[in-house]
Amino acid sequence: MTDLDALDRTLLEELNVDARRSHRELARRLNVSPTTVSHRIEAMEHEGLIRGYVPLLEDEPLGWDLHAVVGIRVSKGRLREVEERLAKDDHAYAVYDVTGDYDALVIARFRDRRDLDRWVKHALQDPNIERTNTQVILNRVKEERRVPLPPRPKRTPAPS
Repeated sequence: MTDLDALDRTLLEELNVDARRSHRELARRLNVSPTTVSHRIEAMEHEGLIRGYVPLLEDEPLGWDLHAVVGIRVSKGRLREVEERLAKDDHAYAVYDVTGDYDALVIARFRDRRDLDRWVKHALQDPNIERTNTQVILNRVKEERRVPLPPRPKRTPAPS
């Protein structure tokens, strides 16, 4: 885990709330200079701690009304190539290597039931996909893309 000092941590907390805030606004809120904010954010981007900035879009108003979790069993030795192919598909918003009955897990969004049906049948045409198990998501109780920061370290009192 990356060691975060108090300023880096507070910057990340602020960006997690609203990443559109200007460096000047962040500097004002944190009582530091805009240059300090810029340097700290640049360093965290360079380290790969911050990978980018995207708006959190609502998928249903944009026509993605159906969500599914698809377990996929893959031919031995072909997992990486199948996962890379699945990851390029706009329907998939997460592709994971997993343990258990399946080799990969895809979380995907679809326009409707017919869109899901076409996607699954297309996936099963891949000679390296042996089997799928599709679960339709009825309700999303929680779906959070922001990564929570670990608890702040407890301060040890200075020796007296």
